[in-house]
Amino acid sequence: MEGKLVGVHKVNVKLADGTIETYYYAWRGKGAPRMHAKPGTKAFTQEYVRLTREREKASEDGTIGSLIDEFRKTAGYMKLAASTRRDYERQFAMIRLKFEGFPIKAIEARGSRRIFLNWRDTMRDSPRSADMHIALLSRLFSWAKGNEVILRNPLEEVERLHSGTRKDIIWTDDQLAKLLTEGVPHLRNVALVALWTMQRQADILSMPTLAFDGERVSIRQGKTGARVRVMAAPDILPVLKDAKTTSRQRVLVNSFGQNWTSSGFRASWRKEMARLGIKGVTFHDLRGTAITFAYANLDKAHDEKIKLISEISGHSQDDAESIIRKHYLAGQDVIDAISRGTKKA
Repeated sequence: MEGKLVGVHKVNVKLADGTIETYYYAWRGKGAPRMHAKPGTKAFTQEYVRLTREREKASEDGTIGSLIDEFRKTAGYMKLAASTRRDYERQFAMIRLKFEGFPIKAIEARGSRRIFLNWRDTMRDSPRSADMHIALLSRLFSWAKGNEVILRNPLEEVERLHSGTRKDIIWTDDQLAKLLTEGVPHLRNVALVALWTMQRQADILSMPTLAFDGERVSIRQGKTGARVRVMAAPDILPVLKDAKTTSRQRVLVNSFGQNWTSSGFRASWRKEMARLGIKGVTFHDLRGTAITFAYANLDKAHDEKIKLISEISGHSQDDAESIIRKHYLAGQDVIDAISRGTKKA
């Protein structure tokens, strides 16, 4: 693997006991950081990407590397949520490993699509990641085409490798009961706020205490930019009031009373799910679960239910209805027909 990473410097060092050990550095020269992961592993590549990501290095003009540099300076890119940019930076680092010096003129040449798709297919063991990398490369090319840097985007209408979706996965009653009765308080509180507000993880963890006015919670969704006001349900009022009483900066904090970091929360959540033995669902699936529950209990017409749910959750109305039909309406027509038939018998 190290031979495929451009710039990795290998040094054989003679130790005090006379043995020879090989050290690896992210690049050659003074100040280059030593790499500690095992060469040839995924961890080695990830460490290389992390160490070189912030290193200032001007890309050669007329290459995909320079195209990435220009794209990262655009107002559209800078407007993206910080979490989205972090994901893109990781993906761009991998793209640079393969295509840093790839000529811009060659992007629109016949046969380039196959080159890029062959690269994607090297990641087929992780199909979702492969799709995200090729989608970002396509977005880069689409921007370049829109700015007349290239005449065509060779990655338009690329078929995805990953066909799965989590829109149709919800928590079971037993899983929810276990989390809400046996989960540690600082994680149970996050889950409760997620269920009763239908918001994304990042928006919940960063929610300021000032967002609660005593009755409602005002939320600006980081992904969509939409602003919503959600009535504070009785189940989360104690959490919200405690945040105000203790003058916390944010509503939700970790076990040390400190603001959550995204990585810290993910690690804590993963450990807690393992401790509780909850499998097959993610934190994000709580949104679909809340949508399904809301639909089942709203005393409104179908279309109005969908509209109200989508306004709060941030899902499109189509996505909200898709989740509901999967878990609440699936087979309902048949059940109703049987019910009518049995009443006539």
